[in-house]
Amino acid sequence: MAFAEKLIAVRRANNLTQEQLAAKLYVTRQAVSRWERDEVTPGIDMMKLIAAVTGEPLSHLLEMPEHYCQSCGMVLTPDDCGTDAAGATTDHYCKWCYDHGEYTYETTMEAMIEDCAPRLAQNTGMSLDEAVSLMGAVLPQLERWRTVQENEKRYGAEARARYGDEAIDAANEALLDMDPQTWNDMKELERAILGQLSIAMDDGDPKSIEAQKLVAMHRRWISLNWGREPQDEAYLGLAHGYLADQRFVDYYDKPCGTGATAFFGSGHRVAPGSRIDRGGFGYLNRNLNRLETHGY
Repeated sequence: MAFAEKLIAVRRANNLTQEQLAAKLYVTRQAVSRWERDEVTPGIDMMKLIAAVTGEPLSHLLEMPEHYCQSCGMVLTPDDCGTDAAGATTDHYCKWCYDHGEYTYETTMEAMIEDCAPRLAQNTGMSLDEAVSLMGAVLPQLERWRTVQENEKRYGAEARARYGDEAIDAANEALLDMDPQTWNDMKELERAILGQLSIAMDDGDPKSIEAQKLVAMHRRWISLNWGREPQDEAYLGLAHGYLADQRFVDYYDKPCGTGATAFFGSGHRVAPGSRIDRGGFGYLNRNLNRLETHGY
């Protein structure tokens, strides 16, 4: 669908006339009319404003190719595709960003834009400023960067106020370094944990074999998130502290039933006089961001 058709559909979905949309964009009605007649296409900055005003994702307004790299955004041809862990070609990433199931180099989204924007400008004829603006709008929607951007939007201010910029930046870097296969394994395990929690609750004993299996699965999930095996004290503090934050309670109780979070927490033990026992949930608060960073 061409941009003109998309704009008409988006405007009507928002119950806006051409004149009303023009007023929100600070342009004339004639400009909107020319866009919708496909006589001219607005620049990237105006498209970003249209997306912001209408709530339509910018990636939907842009005429994106069918296959493009989910790391750098380049259009993919069969010769440009990367490979998955098994060595098979994938149409999600280019070979310069992704090889045998792993990113080929560590970087940040800002560094990626700085590196790729000049080549985009040279290949398309757009100005460097336009290329930077386009990549700044597109990259946050791509698979490699999307989760961090969404978490920053949802939790960034709260988490940074609680833990400081250095801790949050480190957590974001750990997430960005996670290869897609590990990410998929983590998401599958996340779903399996909820199923195992229901099974353990039906058994009714927080010390049962099913409950022990639940704890082992959850500990593995934490290891994938943190990028390392958690120490016992840190893990116990995290598990027991779930009841201290309503978001965690909702996450477990809603799919598994009221009391699921309490049941899960009761399957762990805190040694008397330990740092966790003396400090209550303070130790947990230094670890909550790890889960918040991954979508809780």
